[in-house]
Amino acid sequence: MKYEELIILIPCHSLEDFPLYHEGKDADSLLASWTAMWHPALLASAAAAPTWYRADSPPDQLENRLVVAPTVSLSTLPTGFLQRAEDAGAIVVRGKHLRSEIAAEALEPLEAGSGSTQSGPTESRRVDDELVADFFALGYCYLQVQLLTRQMRYASNLDEAYFRGRVVAAAEAAMQGDEKTARERLAACFDVLAAERDHYYPVDVFLLDINLVADNTMGSALADTVRGTTPVNLLLSGGALATMQQHEPETLRRLQQAVSEGRAAIIGGEAVERTLPLLSCESILAELRRGLEVYRSHLGKRPVVYGRRRFGLSPALPQILHKLGFLGALHVSLDRGRVPEGTQVKTRWEGTDGTAIDALARTPLDAAVPETFLKLAVKLGESMDSDHVATICLAHWPGHVSPWYHDLRRVARYTSALGKFVDVETYFQTTESPGHHDRFAADQYRTPHLSLAVERRQADPLSTPMRYWRRRAAWEAAQAMHLLACVISGDGTPLSSDLPGEIDALAESDETGGAALDRRLDEALQQAQRRLVDCLPRRKEAGEPGYLILNPLARVRRIGLELPQLNRLPSLERPVYAAAHTSESKVVVADVPAMGFTWIGPGTSKATREKRPATVMAEECLLRNDLFEVLINATTGGLQSIHEYRARGNRISQQLAYRFGSSAKGRRPDADESDEPSEYSTMAADAVETTIATEAMGEIVARGRLLDGEDQTLATFRQTYRLWRGSRVLLIDMELEPKQEPRHEAWNSYYAARFAWSDEAASLWRGVHQTRQAAESKRFEAPHYIEIESTPELPAVVERFRGTPATQRTTILTGGLPFHRRSDDRMLDCLLIVRGERQRKFRLGVGIDLTHPIHDAVQLLAPDTFSFENAPPATGDSGWLLHIDARNVVATSWEPLIEQGSVTGFRVRLLEAEGRPARFTLSCFRDLASARQLDFQGQPLAECQVAEGKVQLEMSAGEWTEVEARW
Repeated sequence: MKYEELIILIPCHSLEDFPLYHEGKDADSLLASWTAMWHPALLASAAAAPTWYRADSPPDQLENRLVVAPTVSLSTLPTGFLQRAEDAGAIVVRGKHLRSEIAAEALEPLEAGSGSTQSGPTESRRVDDELVADFFALGYCYLQVQLLTRQMRYASNLDEAYFRGRVVAAAEAAMQGDEKTARERLAACFDVLAAERDHYYPVDVFLLDINLVADNTMGSALADTVRGTTPVNLLLSGGALATMQQHEPETLRRLQQAVSEGRAAIIGGEAVERTLPLLSCESILAELRRGLEVYRSHLGKRPVVYGRRRFGLSPALPQILHKLGFLGALHVSLDRGRVPEGTQVKTRWEGTDGTAIDALARTPLDAAVPETFLKLAVKLGESMDSDHVATICLAHWPGHVSPWYHDLRRVARYTSALGKFVDVETYFQTTESPGHHDRFAADQYRTPHLSLAVERRQADPLSTPMRYWRRRAAWEAAQAMHLLACVISGDGTPLSSDLPGEIDALAESDETGGAALDRRLDEALQQAQRRLVDCLPRRKEAGEPGYLILNPLARVRRIGLELPQLNRLPSLERPVYAAAHTSESKVVVADVPAMGFTWIGPGTSKATREKRPATVMAEECLLRNDLFEVLINATTGGLQSIHEYRARGNRISQQLAYRFGSSAKGRRPDADESDEPSEYSTMAADAVETTIATEAMGEIVARGRLLDGEDQTLATFRQTYRLWRGSRVLLIDMELEPKQEPRHEAWNSYYAARFAWSDEAASLWRGVHQTRQAAESKRFEAPHYIEIESTPELPAVVERFRGTPATQRTTILTGGLPFHRRSDDRMLDCLLIVRGERQRKFRLGVGIDLTHPIHDAVQLLAPDTFSFENAPPATGDSGWLLHIDARNVVATSWEPLIEQGSVTGFRVRLLEAEGRPARFTLSCFRDLASARQLDFQGQPLAECQVAEGKVQLEMSAGEWTEVEARW
């Protein structure tokens, strides 16, 4: 049999309304039906390229025609048409979605007509399979170019007669066994299609193919992927690379060869993809450094494009990546969670400090589904229209791709009409830099971590990050005290270097190894403290023993402590702010200089102790100090109000509560942020007792139950309020014993500390990677603090109290608890217990007009560092060793510079934490001679000015920098 025409029936009126909205098997059927008819045997038989007709208006001439009807056309065909076509002598292929099946059914009459037998090869079977696949790819390319022409609002300029003649000539050469001529004529056909596309867009289009690599996708499919000649990109973590070396050494060998030959590029960065939004900047940097070292070790080359499959992007990353030498980044999440899309596919991703890095900021298309390739022309057209660099990004697991993916790759071997495949390194190095910057707010990133932890039944989804932050604070305290000891003694004995990695490793789950880590961390802390204490010179004359209080933080710290071993209360002279007896101990409030010490010894003068009036700080349901007063509700046991003396109105209230959550079935735990009302328990106090009432500190303890609507007990509670004289922070220790477990909906069912304030227009701010960011979302993470900024009624306030600040800042110090939900315009839930949480004791703080909340937040997490000693320091009752004179700058890491066993200076990483520029000095008790700023690879960036032994520094808002200073 010889075909006279190849016909496909499409449910559309023209190519302008080609049905691109289909998915799954319908999309497969449409593409398979179109491309199968480009088999060279069919083209040579008909001596013509395929044609298409409207499905609702098929042709009348049907004899010796091949008619292909995809699944999407069957419902629109005229009733009885298919039977009429068969009766008229047409070969009808209907409702199939595999190209191989369609081609086999269409070729069968040709083979039967040629008189072939099963053992004798037919004319069509003499064509090489690879050449046949190239013809199929030509059919796919032709369709997409035609659709793209219309997507770009152009009329087709293709010389159809010439193109179709070249197609038939190529098919005839193939059928005659002249493969070389067939490929040359095929190439000419692809060139015609490229010229058609260049007519309206004569600029390169780039195709980025990203293979996702995990521990279970490292077999033969990955090996085959890196064996090819077309550039490939592998999204591969350092940990997965180490697994590959252990379990798939042959695949690793092929990958090493592909990387060395430039056929494969690596996208990655970290050794392990951790929950970066919940970690400190130091942990992020350390994880990236560990990862880069793994890449160098296994591949001999590090990645220059950052990316991760698991959610974990944040505004802190651009400057870290830039200072680590990355050229670009993949600003997408291929996991659950929400990442903002860029205005351009290639954009300049700007971080909190203004540092920008080139980034791909559109979610890649799924190369495993047929609809991606059916709609390719639309995506190409959109990118050509709107993007500075037209780019299509595809992502898939190795070997898990749609058949049309292979067609696209074959097209790219012949022509760039649909784009050219490049590796990401070449892409970022050679394409033009986009002129537009995208600066994404922290609220635009929605993390899935809490929901996933509850779904996966992880233990302690809330307290695990809380313990991480406490361990980080303890480590940083040990690190700072170790540095001070090194600076004083000149001895560069190293501190345990593996503890930070262990802290990071247990940031998501510390069920195994957490207790052992805490013991080692405590030993390191005590060792650093003891070493510093021993380095401080002491007075030779005998005296009464006392307490040496150390401050490892780079700011003055007002601290309240119980010092039971003092023989007498200290004198109320600087640095002692307040002192008093309790029934069991002595309590003292003292100021300790930044990176320094304070000596608290027994007082000698009764008159000195009585310089200030002895005002008891606790009464029934009332705590007060010299800055504000706190009222405890006798009925509920909750925080009823906080009143500042200089202004009217309640600043904040608090209760413990259980949120019942939605009873709707099938709701995803992270479904939305709807304002759907939810019931809460009520708080009922059984007792409210004043337990400490002194001139230095007051304490009230409330005990009671959380009740449901039928007065059934959901949990018992104990809430302790403690307030020190001179402190702007009310400490709240909470203990809950649930009797009802929360539902599985992590963000809708939980026990929480509920806070309420009066100003509906108040703006919220939060600490993100230790920097101040707006908190406008209803669900967010804030492991350090949440600041409620409101404007009081100024006319009345100013008239009565001159000098009252224009804004009031009430700060919730979250103590490492990361997850919070704003349930109303003036209400906030700090989540304490969700399903799977075993921690029952929590500490929060409420700060009134804290000027630099990050310092108070760190102080809440940091351990107390003091010891009972026999003699005071020789230099005086207090002193500082290192100092930063900008309160909006925090030190995140200290490290001694050790050369030939001697300490010659130190390195410090400094972070601007409040979103405003800083100009300041860094000074030491020893004069500094030189200093320079480094990037995070240890390379110098700039020399710092040094005047009178002090380093002069400037930092932009949100900047994180490393400074190396020498004596």
